[in-house]
Amino acid sequence: AYHETSKHSTLLDIALRYRPINMASICRAATVAASRTQVQSQLRVQWTPSSISETLPSISCLCAHFDDALNIGGVTAASARHRSNRSRRGLYDGKDVRSGNNVSFSMKATRRKFKPNVFRKRLYSETLDEMVRFHVTTSALRSIDKAGGLDNYLLSSKHVLEGEGLMAKKRIVQRKKLMARLQQKAAEASDAASSLQEHQ
Repeated sequence: AYHETSKHSTLLDIALRYRPINMASICRAATVAASRTQVQSQLRVQWTPSSISETLPSISCLCAHFDDALNIGGVTAASARHRSNRSRRGLYDGKDVRSGNNVSFSMKATRRKFKPNVFRKRLYSETLDEMVRFHVTTSALRSIDKAGGLDNYLLSSKHVLEGEGLMAKKRIVQRKKLMARLQQKAAEASDAASSLQEHQ
């Protein structure tokens, strides 16, 4: 149900009114920001619709801007949930330690933990041309095969945020930038050589 919006509603008020948002996630995302004023300056965006008819198509755009405002310091409301230290270290592909029960025949529940299937393996990187050692789950191995290699997985996966995966990702990005610069210099040198031959 659309309520009548005030003449000077802020982006935060509108997003909270028209979209269910977990307030705890908002608080966690806001606390990791560089400064409190930076959060307020991004959230307090003035929006003045002239009529309710303009409100309907503008809600999706406002929610997108609200998500961008929360994405400060690389932490979003979705990624702000708790992760164990082990899953932060390696390539766990979103897997983590879960809790549950062992249920006996007499229906007596005993608390237990479900741990991910983790290996320590060396994976080949085409960009680095070397084997890189990771703590990796079987789910991550399937995702790497599906992505077409370790490099594609590290560059495209939303789960690579820190630890071994982020370090390898930074190395791959730096190597790709270096290769692009070298190729550009080689192309410029070949163009200069061809232009000299034409003048001669």
